[in-house]
Amino acid sequence: MEWLKRLRMDSLKKVAFRIVLFFALAVGVFVYFHCWELFGMLSPKTLADLTPETMEGAYVEDDIYLFYTPYLEELYGENRYNAETTGIQYLVDFDEELFMGLSVHKDRLDEANAMMDACEKYFDGKLPEEDIPVLHVKGSIRAMDSEEKGYYMDLAEGDAELESIMLPYYLDVNRIDGRPVAAQICIFIGSIILLILGIFPLVKALTGGYQKQVKAKLSAMGDFESAAERAARFYDLTEPVSGVRMGSEYVYFVHNADSILLRPWDVVWAYQSTTQHRTNGIPSGKTYAAILRTMDGKQYTLAMKEEQVQRLLEAISVSLPGVVIGYTEDLERVYKQNRSAFSDRWEEERPGCTSKS
Repeated sequence: MEWLKRLRMDSLKKVAFRIVLFFALAVGVFVYFHCWELFGMLSPKTLADLTPETMEGAYVEDDIYLFYTPYLEELYGENRYNAETTGIQYLVDFDEELFMGLSVHKDRLDEANAMMDACEKYFDGKLPEEDIPVLHVKGSIRAMDSEEKGYYMDLAEGDAELESIMLPYYLDVNRIDGRPVAAQICIFIGSIILLILGIFPLVKALTGGYQKQVKAKLSAMGDFESAAERAARFYDLTEPVSGVRMGSEYVYFVHNADSILLRPWDVVWAYQSTTQHRTNGIPSGKTYAAILRTMDGKQYTLAMKEEQVQRLLEAISVSLPGVVIGYTEDLERVYKQNRSAFSDRWEEERPGCTSKS
């Protein structure tokens, strides 16, 4: 019905910021970390499939048959004397006429070093070409940064003709966009989770999921349609006090994004909650909330300004006389151990209310 549709739109407005935030984060992560490059793993290219214009960002699976020379060693440590080699970049063939780089990381350095040794023996005429091991590689092709390109072009020793056939790209083995494949997959999954966190409240709002409690309450009152019509009239004719509508038949408010419809005698206790915030031990402000406790043991925390809390508690004391106002530890104990004592107060204030649903 129309009233429930209006409640759905109210819930959608409540979660709109969350939806936009998670959608923006999901897109931002996906774009910033180039997550689309993962899809290249589904149909990897070979070097022969690529041209100098299409190679950047491509995911490649191919065999490397020859290393010419290393041109860059990546070290990790306080200084080069006790540092650990974490990666080496080598000059390799892109095709029969062009060269490119190949970046091999720690997990495959033993294979790469063995191949480099074999290639050196081949160049010295000490090993036949057919005995050179083949290095099977997977990874994405990246453009060299200025430092990498500097070491790479030093191989040409100023020979302009040689520089012209040295492409400033390298195949990053077992990496996508400079990160291990597993890390890139985790980032992609993170973007999907963010997207789901945005989609979930959108779908829930549009399908009325935030009105589940209202529908259940109306159904419990008997004929759903007539109960909904009465509740709609109450909603339209009642002005909210600090976001809460209350009267002799119903109490309505929004908790987070959920629409909550109660009978007056469902609410048995209300009080103010004050939270003192501290930064580095120094008081930095307070936040306030109205706490509504119900006969079925539920608690609703409605964040608002202190003056709004006080205005609401005053209105509750007038419109819902069976509700206990204020907090004490004794009331907390009674609420937990003998909730019927709160119900008795409603019976005293409004005789016969226990027969109502």
